[in-house]
Amino acid sequence: MTLEEENLKLKAIIRSLLPSKYDVYFICGENGSKDSMGLPERLFICPSYGLEGMAVYTKTSDYSAPGY
Repeated sequence: MTLEEENLKLKAIIRSLLPSKYDVYFICGENGSKDSMGLPERLFICPSYGLEGMAVYTKTSDYSAPGY
């Protein structure tokens, strides 16, 4: 891993540790059965650390990857 890659990884870790400062969202839960890729039917997203509410995202299609 290069120094630049390591720096970017550390920045992402810091942002996730201080979500209220950087106004980032995070996955705070899941529900439903998982597909063959391990993805659940629903994800719960918290807008930022410490908020009481959450958004529920429902999977509408199976996993797909671009065909290169």
